[in-house]
Amino acid sequence: MKTQQELEKLQREAEVELKKYPGVVSVVWGLKRAAGKTTDQLVLRVYVVEKKDKKKLKSTEIIPADFKNIPTDVNEVPEFQRLHCEDMRHHSPLIGGISITNFKPDPSDNFGAGTLGFFATIDGVSGLENVALVSNNHVLMANGAQIGDTIYQPKFIEVDGQVTFVLDPDQRRPIGKIHNAGQEGNHPYTYQGGAEAQYFVDCAAAKLDISISSWCNTNCGVSFKNEIRDLNIDGNSAIADVARVQASDLQAGDYVVYKVGRKTSRTVGKVTSANLPLIGGGQNAIEIEATQPDCDGVLRFVEQSDSGSALINAQNQLVGLIFAKSNSNPAIAYASHIHPVLDKLSVTPITAANPHSAASTVSNLPGVITEGEFNHTPLLREKFLRTDKGRELYHHILAHRFEVVDLVNHHRPVTVAWHRNKGPAFLSHLINNARDPAHLVPYEIEGVDRGTLLRNMAQALSTHGSVELKAVLDRYHDEVLSYVDQFENLHELVEQLDLEYQL
Repeated sequence: MKTQQELEKLQREAEVELKKYPGVVSVVWGLKRAAGKTTDQLVLRVYVVEKKDKKKLKSTEIIPADFKNIPTDVNEVPEFQRLHCEDMRHHSPLIGGISITNFKPDPSDNFGAGTLGFFATIDGVSGLENVALVSNNHVLMANGAQIGDTIYQPKFIEVDGQVTFVLDPDQRRPIGKIHNAGQEGNHPYTYQGGAEAQYFVDCAAAKLDISISSWCNTNCGVSFKNEIRDLNIDGNSAIADVARVQASDLQAGDYVVYKVGRKTSRTVGKVTSANLPLIGGGQNAIEIEATQPDCDGVLRFVEQSDSGSALINAQNQLVGLIFAKSNSNPAIAYASHIHPVLDKLSVTPITAANPHSAASTVSNLPGVITEGEFNHTPLLREKFLRTDKGRELYHHILAHRFEVVDLVNHHRPVTVAWHRNKGPAFLSHLINNARDPAHLVPYEIEGVDRGTLLRNMAQALSTHGSVELKAVLDRYHDEVLSYVDQFENLHELVEQLDLEYQL
């Protein structure tokens, strides 16, 4: 059995020699196909633009049956289709294998969707709010999307057997914003001990809308966990670690892989090539062939609703990112190698070997929304920021929140005012109302009403805070107090602001 280094050396030598033949695009390692079926024999796959009848070729144009006693297998460079996906269910916390969309319409006013692959931390960014979801570039950036655009978990309905988007904005669940557009094309990457090569990647990332409140140390945004929907490899649905699949792995029998996507759900297959060339010049993609029928009884690994799915091996390791299927063979699918994807996006996957504190913190803190329920806070914030007034107020909140928290926690006169006026209790009700509109905010708690709390806190903060904070409090004092008795629900208040301060 040859080592990976020996296989790579033979591949390079074969490519130099066999590219001398007309029409040869690439030479890679892969499993031989005969009569439309994949065998267990590792061969040098020779890819050509068009496979021709040997009778029509000159003897000097016929590719040799072997190279240095290694059999060759001539194949046409595969065409592929991009994949798009839907998911009928809403999921909380977020997990891999569920539906996402940017809600950008195409020229025919149709919407596309894709699969949430996995979660990762953004390299160089610290804290609990540095989590991104990873999917395909052609999913997140579809139809002219840009950095900063919102990514949603959509709602679907089925009418007469047809699944369609629910377009009501209030039914869209914002879960993050596009952070890194990534790319759809070749990306240079060097594995340790190897030479730099081009790897086809189709990837992008969106920063999750996690918001760990410094007031109450709880998550006011979306929650997530390291799990892929119904993956269930020997009872385990979590990503254990990250691994590389390469040609040498194909010598020891089937290299089994799994994916979970909305259309075909969980499917099982095997890697048939680890360095496949693609039409258009793409290099070093992973080719997968389905080995078991999907839940519809069809032998296929993906369908046009699975883009962005994580490719997982039998050890629950993340090895790739699904981006396409074969035009000619429904059993065949294609994925990007995971390490070039991570390099392009500058992210590190969240796995059992590399856990993230926000995943466990979010689920363990008191008052966190119950699993399976929808947290309305991101949608509330999205509506608030649609208006000029909302963005204006939010700017001041961000500018002074750390100063206010420090005063409340560490400056005795402000701390006393906060607790004496039932600040923690009112804040708890506000947070629960932001998550769930059915939870109303009381007008009074233990004899203290909302107006009293706001007036006393404004006075304490103005007295002990910075000049800039005092100026902001003076500017908005009367306006905020004018609203304090008019609502029991933050969502109704934001609707009112939306009417009064529409763009």
